[in-house]
Amino acid sequence: MSASSSKKESGKFELSKSKKSTYIIAAVALVVLLLGIYFLFIFKKSQNDIQVSDSSTGEIKQVSDVPLANRPYVTLTPTSDGAEIIMSIQNMGFFDNIEYELTYQADNPQSPGTKIERGSTGSDINTKDSSYKKSLLLGTASRGVRSPDRGIVDGKLTMHLIKKGQEYLSETNWDLSIVGATDNVLKSRDGNVTIEVPNLGKDYWAILANTVGIPQGGKFEISKVQLPVYGAFSIAGKFPSEATLTIKERAGNKLFAYNLQDRSWKEISTTSEGNSLVAKVPSLATYVVVSPK
Repeated sequence: MSASSSKKESGKFELSKSKKSTYIIAAVALVVLLLGIYFLFIFKKSQNDIQVSDSSTGEIKQVSDVPLANRPYVTLTPTSDGAEIIMSIQNMGFFDNIEYELTYQADNPQSPGTKIERGSTGSDINTKDSSYKKSLLLGTASRGVRSPDRGIVDGKLTMHLIKKGQEYLSETNWDLSIVGATDNVLKSRDGNVTIEVPNLGKDYWAILANTVGIPQGGKFEISKVQLPVYGAFSIAGKFPSEATLTIKERAGNKLFAYNLQDRSWKEISTTSEGNSLVAKVPSLATYVVVSPK
């Protein structure tokens, strides 16, 4: 082989080696660039997502951690036959999502003398609406025929209130009663609220329950409201004579009543009997006790 031929082949080898080095350097640079993009954008975003996820799956808080002004105002009004409850929720805008379970104990038709848990659930609430209203059957229905439950006791309303991934839990009691002719006393389950209703000439179904929040528009400072707030709900209108409302451990406070039927507020005069606040009221309403201090 001639010297010139060897130089040419050596030149070709050196050129190929140079190109190969260039390709390797370019490949390394590309890998470094891709790694930089990953850590700068994708990995950082993933870390942020993990932090949000941790927040949304954290400890469930109680609705008492939410300012009263931001809590939903809930009413439960039984229909004339007591077979359904008209559930209404107002002041929902603070939360992103609300779900609920309304449960109770009823007579077990398959086992006389025993109780069975019944109830309804809901996840169709749009918190951007001004209010939510739904009729909930207390019983079962098949092909348009209702089978109302009997012997309903121990009502409970559980609400899951979601704000920016954080869940707030609300659990309140409600009790279904008959007042007007057969019985004339409504009493909360804890015994702290009693309403002695005059004879109405006929029976009405009524519910006494914690309202979670309060109606809007009251002429008082929300920070002075004494909790819990109770509402008595029924289709019964104004009484022929006044009823007597007694609330234990609330003597010396002011009382405001919100009438759901005409959406009006009224301050009610009160007296004290021991530690109890006593007032004469013209109808069932939501009763808000406010500290004068």
